Amino acid sequence: MEQKKLSKIIELVFLSIAWLSIMACLIRTDFNFPFAFFCYYLWISRDDKANSLMLMVLNGILILVDLIWLLSVGSIWTATEKNNPVWGHLHGLHVFVIFISIINVLLKVGVIVAINSYRGNQSQVDGSLQNPQQSGLNDISQNRQVPYGQY
Repeated sequence: MEQKKLSKIIELVFLSIAWLSIMACLIRTDFNFPFAFFCYYLWISRDDKANSLMLMVLNGILILVDLIWLLSVGSIWTATEKNNPVWGHLHGLHVFVIFISIINVLLKVGVIVAINSYRGNQSQVDGSLQNPQQSGLNDISQNRQVPYGQY
């Protein structure tokens, strides 16, 4: 049951990243929007979650790109230009988008941790199903003899 709950949380985090990216698109072209929907689609379209390692790597790369963007643009966007009043009026939006981008990075770190936890729980569940005597399941080969007519 915990697997289903964790899977649903991962779905919601991918959707949250997508919605925050839509809001960030007010002032910046945010690449996280299509990638978040792509990751969401990959997560919900596979029952066995075989692509979880790919999702972790993809989100790791996206975190790296986000950090590069934050480090290169963050100081420029938070600066105030006295000679350019239009740039000064955008200061609030710039800070808002930087804040949303930081939240997106934190959500991606969280989704990587959640997917890794899901993978660990899934391997434990798969291991217990491979050894049914330890999981409390009866082995088919140990059927007892049922007298004829008493099914």
